[in-house]
Amino acid sequence: MYFSSFSDISFSSIANAAKPTDYHLVFVAEKSADEAQLVIDAFNSHKLKLFGGIFPTIFSDLQNYDTGFLILQIPPVEQVIRLSAKDDNFYDTNVDLDTVGTAILLTDGLMGETDSFLRKIYNFFGNEMNIVGGGAGFITLKQKPCIFTNEGIFQDGGVMALLKSHSQIGVKHGWEVFEGPFIATSTEKNIIKELNWRPAFEVYKEAIEGNSNYKFNEGNFFDIAKVFPFGIYKEGTEFVVRDPFILNEDGSITCISEIPENSMLQILTGNPNTLINAAKEVAEMTINTETHSSLLVFDCITRVMYLNERFKDELAAMKTVLGPESSKIRGVATLGEIASNGMGFVEFYNKTIVACSLNS
Repeated sequence: MYFSSFSDISFSSIANAAKPTDYHLVFVAEKSADEAQLVIDAFNSHKLKLFGGIFPTIFSDLQNYDTGFLILQIPPVEQVIRLSAKDDNFYDTNVDLDTVGTAILLTDGLMGETDSFLRKIYNFFGNEMNIVGGGAGFITLKQKPCIFTNEGIFQDGGVMALLKSHSQIGVKHGWEVFEGPFIATSTEKNIIKELNWRPAFEVYKEAIEGNSNYKFNEGNFFDIAKVFPFGIYKEGTEFVVRDPFILNEDGSITCISEIPENSMLQILTGNPNTLINAAKEVAEMTINTETHSSLLVFDCITRVMYLNERFKDELAAMKTVLGPESSKIRGVATLGEIASNGMGFVEFYNKTIVACSLNS
C-alpha cells in the first residue's frame, strides 16, 4: 500500500494484520528519505520485520511518486540476509537452499563494485533460484546509506530475502542498435575513458552527430545521452544496457554501472513506443497461467526520465496484460536492475524493466 507521508501510516493496523514471522518489503521515495529511520523505528516498536531501500521514485499502479512509502506484503520469507560488499564471508545461513524458489535482492546501486558483488552472490547461491531486484540510491549519484533492515540503514552492500515461493520473471528493454561496434579500450569501473583508443566522448559525439539530427552543446549531454545508451554484447540475449550519465572534463563518460575493459559496445537508441512495447512483453513473460498475479517491478530511473509523461503508458501497458482490477503493479525506479532466472549469472542492467510475479 502507498502512503504519502510517515504520519499517514497506521503501524498498529499493519501489526494487527501481520503474523510474527511475516516480513514487509518497504520502498522509500528519495524525497522522503529523511523519514526512513522513523519507519524502521516504528516497525521495531511494533515488533514487525522489514527490509527495503530508498529509491529515486516509487510507483503504485499508474502513479509515480517522488515522495512517500510503499509497504508491501509478500509471500512468506525464510530469511533476510544482510550482505556486505567488503566482506568475502558475507553469507551465513542454515536455510536449505533447495527449498528456496525466489530471492529479492536490493543493493546499493552506487557502491561501484556491483559486478564483483554479484559474482559473490552467484558463487554462494548458484543458479537454482530466481533472483529479482534493483539498485537503491539517489538520483544525484552521491552515495549515501540507502538499504535497510530492522538493524538500520547502510550502504556498500545489499539485503537478500529468501522465499519459498516460485516466480515468473520478465526482463526486456526495447533499445535497438544505432551505431557500432566499439571497443571500450580503457575503463575504470563505471567510467569509459577510451573507445577504439580515442577519448570516449569524441567517438560517441562523432557517431551520434554524424548519423542523427542531435548536436551536443554545453549543458545538454544528458538530454541526448538518455536517448543513446551503450549496449554490451551478450550472446543469445538482448544487449545489457549501460547508461551514460555524466560527461567529464577529460572527455571520459561516467555511466551508472560498470563497463568491463575491452568489452564490445554498441550505441543503442529507441523511442517511447519501442520501450512501451517492451514493457508489455515483460508483463506477458510473468503471467501465471493458474492465477492472475500482481507485479513487482524494477524500472530504471533514466528510462522513467526519458519517457517522462509517457511513463504512465508504460505502466498501463503492463496493467493491461494483467487484466483484473485485483491485480496490482508495485515497484520502484532503480539505479540498475537485477535478475537471474535460475539458469545463469546474476545480471545487472540499466534502462531495463525487470518484473516478477510471485506465487503465494
